[in-house]
Amino acid sequence: MSLPILAASMLLAAPSTPATPIVAEAPQQIDITAARADVRQRETTTAIVVTHAELVRQGDQTLADALKRLPGISISGVPGQGGEISMRGLGKGYTQILLNGEPVATGFSLDSVAPEMIERVEILRSATAASSNQAVAGSINIILKKAARRGQRSLAASATRRGGTTSPTLTAQLSDQADKLSYSIAATLSRQRTEEAIADDETLTSDDGVVTLRRHTPQPKSSRNDNLTLTPRVSWTLGGGDTLAWQGFANLRHFDVRNRADEQTLVGDASEFPHFVSDYHARITMLRSDLQWNHNLANGDKLETKLGANSNRRSTGYDFYGMDANGAPAVHRHVDAGPTETAVTFTGTWRHPVGARHALAIGWDASRARRDEDRSETIFDGAGTRTEASNADYSAVVKRLALFAQDEWEISKQFSVYAGLRHERLQTASRALAANSPDALDVTSAVWSPSLQARYALPNRDVLRLALARTYKAPTLAKLVPRRYTMDNNNNPTNPDEQGNPLLRPELAWGLDAAYERYLGDGALASVSVYWRRIRDVTQTRLFQEGSVWVQTPFNNGNASVHGIELEAKLPLHRLLGWTAAPAVDLRANLARNWSRVDSVAGPHNTLEEQVPVTANLGADYKLPGGAWTVGGDFTYKGGVTAQQSTQLRLGTSPGRQLDLYALWKLDAQTQLRVAGSNLLHQQSRDWQQFQATGLRARSTITPTSAAVRVMVEHQFR
Repeated sequence: MSLPILAASMLLAAPSTPATPIVAEAPQQIDITAARADVRQRETTTAIVVTHAELVRQGDQTLADALKRLPGISISGVPGQGGEISMRGLGKGYTQILLNGEPVATGFSLDSVAPEMIERVEILRSATAASSNQAVAGSINIILKKAARRGQRSLAASATRRGGTTSPTLTAQLSDQADKLSYSIAATLSRQRTEEAIADDETLTSDDGVVTLRRHTPQPKSSRNDNLTLTPRVSWTLGGGDTLAWQGFANLRHFDVRNRADEQTLVGDASEFPHFVSDYHARITMLRSDLQWNHNLANGDKLETKLGANSNRRSTGYDFYGMDANGAPAVHRHVDAGPTETAVTFTGTWRHPVGARHALAIGWDASRARRDEDRSETIFDGAGTRTEASNADYSAVVKRLALFAQDEWEISKQFSVYAGLRHERLQTASRALAANSPDALDVTSAVWSPSLQARYALPNRDVLRLALARTYKAPTLAKLVPRRYTMDNNNNPTNPDEQGNPLLRPELAWGLDAAYERYLGDGALASVSVYWRRIRDVTQTRLFQEGSVWVQTPFNNGNASVHGIELEAKLPLHRLLGWTAAPAVDLRANLARNWSRVDSVAGPHNTLEEQVPVTANLGADYKLPGGAWTVGGDFTYKGGVTAQQSTQLRLGTSPGRQLDLYALWKLDAQTQLRVAGSNLLHQQSRDWQQFQATGLRARSTITPTSAAVRVMVEHQFR
């Protein structure tokens, strides 16, 4: 209850006063916070901007860990190891991830971008016409560092100790300016090692309550992730105020995972392979290049164009060694795959000022992506003799063309509106290269997406916001191609094979967002926002049996409703206590509660799959007298999930609690030392499934987690 009470007290605080002018002696951190709050207050479109200083404040190793503390944001996976980022508790493609305003390519990993390489992150709660409307829950726009300061050189080195392993990271940045030319380059080299003692438990209980099967399977997992990321940028100022900028992104990644399972059958029969070892390795090369030209016309109009190219190449290998109950070799499956994806994008916007506070814009957004995958599988028996071989190569092309128009009008100092309309057409064509393969498909979809946002400033400078938008979620290629991905062992209703569905349609959604924001000066604010979504053709998972094999496939299953509330507050301690002599402590808190209901599934718990019901965060930063030391921390809570997937299948995850602390010591003007402890509660996570038919089959996976300590030294060269 402390979080809602704190947020409510901030909303009911004394009447706001104009922001105090920033004087030269003010600390740099306060300057940035106040500026960002002021920008958020003035903007018509609803967005939360997270600065570079906020992202690196706690010394997080991954971007996901830095974002988990923001209002309405939740992270899947093991704490401290990245994971899928979700807004409003909705993952699985409902949240759109953008890099410099463009949708990220398939296979893009947020772990490849260190927080030190990012200029800011924009949390966009509602859609605008200028960006893709594949953002039912919202969008997260990651902006790489653009500002190039003269003669800037910096180096940061860190080591993270977690669960008996050490992960080093080295980040270097260089930027300079020469007349009309500026350039910058940032590079990060890291090696992340993890050890996880995963355990799987499976039971089968008959209708009369008799346990007929019980298995306990320890599955230790070790992984290594080597990353090299480069983000160069060059900008020229041309005649007439035109600018030409090139932004590059390169990520080279080598990933290895090794699993071992030793099944202990306590009741009933063992699985087909009670003991097995699996090895997976991948080499990934992701390249991105964007060339942007901004041209100023004589009548005040402005033309912005961007030409981009992406390349994502992966070379993967997988080996599964299945053994019988005595540990003797029984089967060896070897898979080689080489998916390659290339894409070209061309976007442009023409802006026409109608007056000092009114502007129109029209534009286009076109892309063509091609994906080729070479996949071969060979199966050997226990003696090493080849018994089967197959080939599942295919090629796919995805074309996207969007046209949009938008109108931004500041009608008065108190009232401003934004209106936009976007038409986006997607065409996906896939052809299997193997003879007699059923994987061919042709799918075309088109969506009209209107959007409207309004901002009204009250006399005390508080702000009311309202946004309406139509968004959608297009199925990924993997969900469309009707190929079968088989499980290596123990196929059952809680561990089925997976298969795509070429008849899958996009999910369409209408969304409404409203917010009240109270600005208290000096970057302090308190806000409450509510949202509602109505989704048509919602995608769920159908589980069926084909012969003796269980298979799951996505399908459209009617409509769903989503709604929720978010509270956010930031303010210095002296404002909360009304005591000017209070310690220099900055407080922050947020709370989000999410609900959803799938109409075609009987309750209770008929929520969208894996929607996180509640997230909360409480944090503080304290700058000690003298300014050399800053300490702080955050407590983050993510509610457990229980979802009724069908009348027979229910699944869920356990709640998560994380405590992170940090200390920053500024040795001098150029050097600082940061020590961060994350996941200090090291709470284990649990995923579970229950299938009720003739009896109850239950499966749960327990993953213990470890606390981590990271030490980072940062130095700015003169």
